[in-house]
Amino acid sequence: RVPGRIERVVTLAPNLTEIVFAAGGGDRLVGADQFSDYPPEARALPRVGGMQPDIERIVALRPDVVLASTEGNQPSLAPSLAAAGVPLFVVRTDRLDEIPLSLSRAGDLLGTGNGETAASTLRDQIARQARRRAKRPRILFAVWADPLFAAGRETFADDLITLTGAENAVKAKGWPQYPQESLLASPPDIVLYPGGTVSRPVVERLFAAMPGVLRRIEFVAVDDDRFTRPGPRVAEAARELNAIIDRWAVRSGG
Repeated sequence: RVPGRIERVVTLAPNLTEIVFAAGGGDRLVGADQFSDYPPEARALPRVGGMQPDIERIVALRPDVVLASTEGNQPSLAPSLAAAGVPLFVVRTDRLDEIPLSLSRAGDLLGTGNGETAASTLRDQIARQARRRAKRPRILFAVWADPLFAAGRETFADDLITLTGAENAVKAKGWPQYPQESLLASPPDIVLYPGGTVSRPVVERLFAAMPGVLRRIEFVAVDDDRFTRPGPRVAEAARELNAIIDRWAVRSGG
């Protein structure tokens, strides 16, 4: 049971840390996962682990609530926190339209009075990035390249691609390991990859068997955090993606 007044919060994903700050609850945060580094104030928070949170550290911080995402949680997380008497609140941000909603819900949960305002602002920023294009590029977002994992359908990344007037080259749902045969059978026009964790040579090697295709594909390194975290900066990612597609359209005569 979540208490009526929440003063101490621990987040277990970096996008949730950003959401809490954006909803006006940054001063309630007493701990976060090891990847939470934005906004800059988040870097000073005590750490409670990464993919496998340290339950003892979490309990020692005496949180009124722990926020977790719907994906990637250890099966033991909920029962371990329940046994320690720590409420767990799960936030869904799998799709683009769920991200503003998460801001509103975080504001309501923490009683900041700012959640709905932040949500409305983000919805407007996202809506301003909607485009309809005569020539729609096919985009592959390679979140990892060796082996290849990509953003598939029914994800917030897929929603961003659709919002900006492009088409996702991956037809599978979720974040699948993508077969190289499928990649070469239907190559994309643009390949996006997180520049901080994936190198361009590794991505280009995926197309080494087809040098003609390799020469015509546009490879673009994007900011890891804006493009892989479903949080308040998704509108920035959409704006950046529109600029990438606009440049491609000029070069391709689209």
